Amino acid sequence: MSGRRQSRVAYAGLLALLPASVLAAAPLSAQEAPAPDEAQLVGRVVSSITGEPIEAAAVSLRRSGMGAVTDTAGSFLVPTTVAGEDTIEVRYVGYQTSSVPVFLEAEKTTRVVLLLSPNVVRVAELEVEIERGDFRFGVREFERRKAKGIGHFITREDLEAWQSRETSDALRRVPGLRVGASNTGTGREPPIELSRNALSCEPVIFVDGLYLAGAHPNDVIVPDIGGIEVYTSPGSVPVQYATMASPTCGAILIWTRRGRRPGDPR
Repeated sequence: MSGRRQSRVAYAGLLALLPASVLAAAPLSAQEAPAPDEAQLVGRVVSSITGEPIEAAAVSLRRSGMGAVTDTAGSFLVPTTVAGEDTIEVRYVGYQTSSVPVFLEAEKTTRVVLLLSPNVVRVAELEVEIERGDFRFGVREFERRKAKGIGHFITREDLEAWQSRETSDALRRVPGLRVGASNTGTGREPPIELSRNALSCEPVIFVDGLYLAGAHPNDVIVPDIGGIEVYTSPGSVPVQYATMASPTCGAILIWTRRGRRPGDPR
């Protein structure tokens, strides 16, 4: 008998001596490897400046490699991805790439709102200012939101026509906003509350886009104000400010004429 035939016979005899359980174990262990837990990701991509949805933004998960593209409402869906820690990356032409850590819970849907900031392009020896008379504030966003009519808006012209002595005097004209009596001589500012279904709550205050905890509208004097936005429900607050302060009531946005904030030297 040749050496090759002897090797084949020996190998066949060795297989015959192995228990059936050992022969079956190897392929089964590979087939029965547990699959990773799955999760779902749903969200929206919006501008951090205007709160407007961004269409055709590319959303991807760095760890799993799964992704999606936003629709006209800025919404996206990743129906199946790997559960656990991951990083969401968002890309869109003209905007800075955003990377946000996220934990995707197994067998559940995680919902997110992702903000994209525009790229800032500086042109040498060219300065462009958006002015309204001598009032310099966030005029573009103010006017855009005012045109939509979602909130209540007080312009510089309104303040002058009403001859408001304090900011709280102008706010008394906003429906749903309750301003207490002025505490002249006590050093205390009048309380400002939103009335909602017989309940009341205090709106959060932003000055020139910055959230100021514990601030009062009267901290900004009327001559310094370029415009005021008032949102009387949390659902109406522009998304970039809702994300920043997580208001449970509403918000008051005050824009100054020259970027002044409470405490700045005059």
